[in-house]
Amino acid sequence: MRIEDDMTPKLIGETYLKKATPNSPQRYKYGIYRCQYCGKEFECITRGVTSGNTKSCGCQRGRWFKHGLESHRFYSTWNNMIQRCTNPNHKVYKDYGGRGITVCEEWLDITTFIAWAESTHPNMEGYTLDRIDNDKGYSPENCRWADRITQNTNQRKRNTNTSGYVGITSNGANWTARIMVNNKRVGLGTFLTKEEAVQVRDNYIIDNELPNKLSTEY
Repeated sequence: MRIEDDMTPKLIGETYLKKATPNSPQRYKYGIYRCQYCGKEFECITRGVTSGNTKSCGCQRGRWFKHGLESHRFYSTWNNMIQRCTNPNHKVYKDYGGRGITVCEEWLDITTFIAWAESTHPNMEGYTLDRIDNDKGYSPENCRWADRITQNTNQRKRNTNTSGYVGITSNGANWTARIMVNNKRVGLGTFLTKEEAVQVRDNYIIDNELPNKLSTEY
């Protein structure tokens, strides 16, 4: 196969709207593309291609950047970020690139990302890259270094969430409220209604002055 000058994946047919997962609240524009490197057809969110974040079907993983920085302490952070957002074959792509999460153009260059990381990392164990707004992409404006507790309180509602509220689950008859505190799950009780369970969880956050988000903040 001849390698073309423009290696951007080529759209086949029309674009269409679909949810990244069956329980996603929002639909995104997708299309079927042909990889210009290997000829394989693959499905991808259109914004990933138009932004330049998705460059192939995944067959070029690790080949786009020749930098010699594989041994740098922030390489795995950068590479994991890139793969989650640009590689349709990655196991969690559907939760990142598949729902429109992108990497800003400047961070596609690992040297630029490392420069930011070196100047902002607190140099303390347990701090990893965290997006402040989980519905926005990776960029200096939307990223920080956070410990596990902070990241747990900043989690978005999972796609498997059926109650509509974080920490609220049902066994079909009753509703149970739970919350993560200092990396430990705390049970708050079982209730007849979902609204009661939500209120108890919110009150627990307020009474104990916890950093966890209230039900109205999701």
